[in-house]
Amino acid sequence: MECIAPATWSAELDRIEPLAEAQRDFQADMVQLSPGRFRYGLRLVDLGPLRVQSNDLDGSYLGRARVPPGTWALFFPTGGPEEASRLNGMVPGRADAVLYGPHAELHARVSDGQRWTMAVFDDGRFREIFDRIPAACERRAVHLPGLLARAPGLLRLEEVHGAVAGGAAGAAVSEGVVDGLCAALDGAFTAGASSARRVRAEGRAVRVASAAVAYLEAARGRAVFSHEIGAAIGVSPRFVNQCFDAVFGMSVHRYLRLRRLAEARRRLMAGGDGLLVKQVALDLGLWHFGRFASAYQAQFGETPSQTLAAGGRRPHR
Repeated sequence: MECIAPATWSAELDRIEPLAEAQRDFQADMVQLSPGRFRYGLRLVDLGPLRVQSNDLDGSYLGRARVPPGTWALFFPTGGPEEASRLNGMVPGRADAVLYGPHAELHARVSDGQRWTMAVFDDGRFREIFDRIPAACERRAVHLPGLLARAPGLLRLEEVHGAVAGGAAGAAVSEGVVDGLCAALDGAFTAGASSARRVRAEGRAVRVASAAVAYLEAARGRAVFSHEIGAAIGVSPRFVNQCFDAVFGMSVHRYLRLRRLAEARRRLMAGGDGLLVKQVALDLGLWHFGRFASAYQAQFGETPSQTLAAGGRRPHR
């Protein structure tokens, strides 16, 4: 599934019936537990292969659903009472998550005041990652202790709701989010020896890294992400990452971030009437402006705005 410009929706619900109807990815049955009161704040963002639903609750309820084929669902708390809600009998802590594979049944008791996020993943982009968790492939719920500590990018998914961009820039924003999350989850689920030891820095690893760099050179001037590289050279994005780790000692995701920062600098130095830092960042999939500005300054010793201002003063040749 291809990435799309972020599509967002939010609502404040005071009854449980509309909540069940609002579930895009599941047919859900829900029963209100809290007597006389119910408020549910709902925020949805659709990126194509990743959909994120963030919630806050005043009240409590029971929920039941089944994950559809071709879909994975990850639930994790983002606030409220600790170790209060139950997912298939499991009580996740603040740093934990629960993963449901295709066809798995979900049974939830959600406590008063709970805040949580549900991330729904398309099988085509994420199966290679989740296939390493056998129980999730067997239609079972899997408790993942400490996942949020190992993949803190999950906690930033709520922020994507504020990333407003359309067209090609919007698709680049979504691709940046999906690509970064793939990298975070891959690292969180990778156990044992480092990929640099699993894939020796010779032979195929060098050929794959070389082909990837050549592809990036040919695509200079636009945002490129690991999924596109893998598709172009005929290997999985995860194997591209392993090869970069083996050959360059860094992940392909870090390499791509550095290239996008360099391209942003090139565009800002070139300047142009009406050029905006924000638009340059969005066009390159750098949707979180605070982190973009911080990374840019750390890399180049000046802010993006300073580069743009200096660019306007440079003599044209």
